Amino acid sequence: MSSHGPTAVPIRIADDWEETVVDGERRVTIAWTKSARNRIDRFLFDLFGTSREREITLDPVGTTVWRHCDGDHTVSEIASAVADAHDAERVEPVDETLAHFLMQLEERDLIQFEDD
Repeated sequence: MSSHGPTAVPIRIADDWEETVVDGERRVTIAWTKSARNRIDRFLFDLFGTSREREITLDPVGTTVWRHCDGDHTVSEIASAVADAHDAERVEPVDETLAHFLMQLEERDLIQFEDD
């Protein structure tokens, strides 16, 4: 698990994603292949015949974050965009919520960070 400051710049590395409108709200669906992190993962994937193909659909807040992970926005700028676009009760505390979500995306190899 890594930690990135407010000046870090998240960049999408997942290429297979699409944005749709569902019930008037924008949502992003991301498809990716889960990589085995070690021999045990490979063994379990093979033993149980588990597909490595994954798909996740982001809610409107996640979609806002994803759209801003374009290499042009810092973590701080993304936090401001989320706070401006969504109800405070849903996203507060923005910094903590955003940090946790970005960490999840990074752990799934969907984004990477450029540190200033």
